[in-house]
Amino acid sequence: MHSNFITPPDYVKTILVIGATEQQIKDLGEYVRAGNVPYNMYFYNEAMNQPEWVLKISAKSDAIIYADKFDPIEFLNK
Repeated sequence: MHSNFITPPDYVKTILVIGATEQQIKDLGEYVRAGNVPYNMYFYNEAMNQPEWVLKISAKSDAIIYADKFDPIEFLNK
């Protein structure tokens, strides 16, 4: 596990991605590695069965992406 130390004026967007496929996760990894925007990216799917966790992360997130409805990379490109 790691921690981020962030000082002004930097801001790290927190994104929750729900229901991503393995390929979508790999694609997002490549996208953020090659990009200039830092993200805290959380992933969740129903099989994890952690409703309290997903509610806590949802409250902290700048955006929630439902990967079965929206391509996460297209969302980040907005």
